[in-house]
Amino acid sequence: MNDQNSNNQNEKRVQMPQPKPRAAVPVRGQADEKISASGASGATEPARRTQMPPVRRPSAPAESERTRMIDPEEMRKTVSARPAGSGAGVYSAESGRKPQQRPAQAQTSPARSGVPARVPAARTATPARTSARVPGAKKPVVTPKNDAGDQKNKGEFGRGVVNNSVKAVLYIVFVLVISGCLSLFVIFVGNDIFAFVKDSTEVTVTIPQGATLSDIAQILGDNGVVKYPTMFKLYIDLRKKGADEYLYGDFTVSPSMPYDTLIATFKKAAATRKEITITFTEGMTVDEIIDKFIENGIGTREKFIDVIQNYPFDYWFVKELDKQIAKNPNSGRKYRLEGYLFPDTYNFYSDSTEEKALARLLDNFGAKFDDNYRLYAEQMGFTTDQIVTLASMVQKEAKFNNDYPLVSSVFHNRLKHTDVTGGKLESNATVQYTMPKEEVQLALSLEDIEKYDNAYNTYKYAGLPVGPICNPSLNALYFSLYPQDSDYYYFISNSQGFNLYARTWNEHQKNREKVESGS
Repeated sequence: MNDQNSNNQNEKRVQMPQPKPRAAVPVRGQADEKISASGASGATEPARRTQMPPVRRPSAPAESERTRMIDPEEMRKTVSARPAGSGAGVYSAESGRKPQQRPAQAQTSPARSGVPARVPAARTATPARTSARVPGAKKPVVTPKNDAGDQKNKGEFGRGVVNNSVKAVLYIVFVLVISGCLSLFVIFVGNDIFAFVKDSTEVTVTIPQGATLSDIAQILGDNGVVKYPTMFKLYIDLRKKGADEYLYGDFTVSPSMPYDTLIATFKKAAATRKEITITFTEGMTVDEIIDKFIENGIGTREKFIDVIQNYPFDYWFVKELDKQIAKNPNSGRKYRLEGYLFPDTYNFYSDSTEEKALARLLDNFGAKFDDNYRLYAEQMGFTTDQIVTLASMVQKEAKFNNDYPLVSSVFHNRLKHTDVTGGKLESNATVQYTMPKEEVQLALSLEDIEKYDNAYNTYKYAGLPVGPICNPSLNALYFSLYPQDSDYYYFISNSQGFNLYARTWNEHQKNREKVESGS
């Protein structure tokens, strides 16, 4: 009862504190002493209101305390072993200090006061930091020593060192092998180029006419004179010791001869040969062109004629022409390449072969008479050879350039409208082409027409002659494809070379009288 009365008195004394921004907190030391005293006597004293002393920040623990670590399991055992009501102090197993107790909070009865107990949380001073760590705090990560992992890392490191060593050895071996191969290659090629140690046996090789550097290199390789024909050609090209043309025939050479000596054997005459300039005028015939070559010391007539008639030149127009001639081998054509030896000015070496010389003229024709000319001729219904034949007639019948389109129009009109002249072109130049040079005159007689009865005689046979009668110029070729639009069917030349054109036979006869009278 005494205890009960005592407790009732204490409850009457306790008053609800007014809410304040911050509540006073009893000093931790004093509260501990009062709780301890009441526990000993069996009676409790009312809590005294004390003024909150200024909060002081606990001083930082010494470095040795901060770094000291406590086993969490030991801490949990220590806390669970503490008696009830002993406060919230933390026991430090290492320091051996008694844990500090926290003051008990005042209990109020809401039923008696009638006011809900709204006491602001007491702000207590932060306890001094000890070396013990609070449960729940982050535990420092300590990596345990792993002997097996260390052994594994050491093994991997060892294997890496071995692998790197193997790679280094393989790389060195690779470099040595490549260097050795290159060295052997240089030695063998150098020996072949400069003939340091080679067989001195003499070999006879045959160089064909018109052989190129590649041909000579292959011939020397086939006969064992050089081991590397490709290297021979490359060396001569790099040294710029080649030539446009090489000597042909049989030559005695030896593998012991260096490349420079070998190539000099096939072009000894190159240093002494002369360069010759030859101009072939428009309208020259094959015979006249051959004479021009011979006058300048190039080739022979027999060889030129053989090449013109038979040599297989690799040009599209020559191949096309050969196919046409093969269909009618007895056509009476005088020269196969007449009309295709393009007139121009050329430079030749004095020792040029007939094939090389004629190829220069054929090259020029191929460059002038391109695919545009070829395709347009096909659209008009003509072959290339027919246009060249017509152009050769225009070249011979027109002395001046302004006559080319008109003369061409006369021939085209006669070919289109065969009812006017029966399709006969009646060109003096075609008959004169087969006449001996000493018999050719400006005017053509009826006797000449009857005497030279052949496939070139356009007075006796309709249409174009069997082939060109000269080698025409580019203008003649052009206007043969693009004649002037006219209704002329006749023309006649005066003594000065000017043509007089007529639409009818009667007009033509009047023009003839003018030419004969010299007016």
